[in-house]
Amino acid sequence: MPTDRTYPADAAEWYANKSSEVSSKSDVVVGEHIGQAAPGGVSPLSAFDGYTPVERIDNPTDGINDGKDYVVYFSKDDADPKELYKATNGDISTLAKLTSGAEYDTYYSYCG
Repeated sequence: MPTDRTYPADAAEWYANKSSEVSSKSDVVVGEHIGQAAPGGVSPLSAFDGYTPVERIDNPTDGINDGKDYVVYFSKDDADPKELYKATNGDISTLAKLTSGAEYDTYYSYCG
């Protein structure tokens, strides 16, 4: 998976010609107008096979996941006793097992 994106030299000019938000290509901001320079970490759905989502929080402001676009809490399939995990921004590399704390106390009961 690439770690950064390279835009064609004329991408900013193309956007400026199509947009009512900017008047010249020098006003085009990568990450705002033409997309992020670095990938957002979104993993394919298949990366989460074996986990069932139980709750998604957009723009969390819980003091733990602040600054993330979203956090998803998962129950691990076929785990006995049930297990709670979380991942932020759809990135499998952030998948972490929760065993205690405020998130665990709040979302463990959703694991079914």
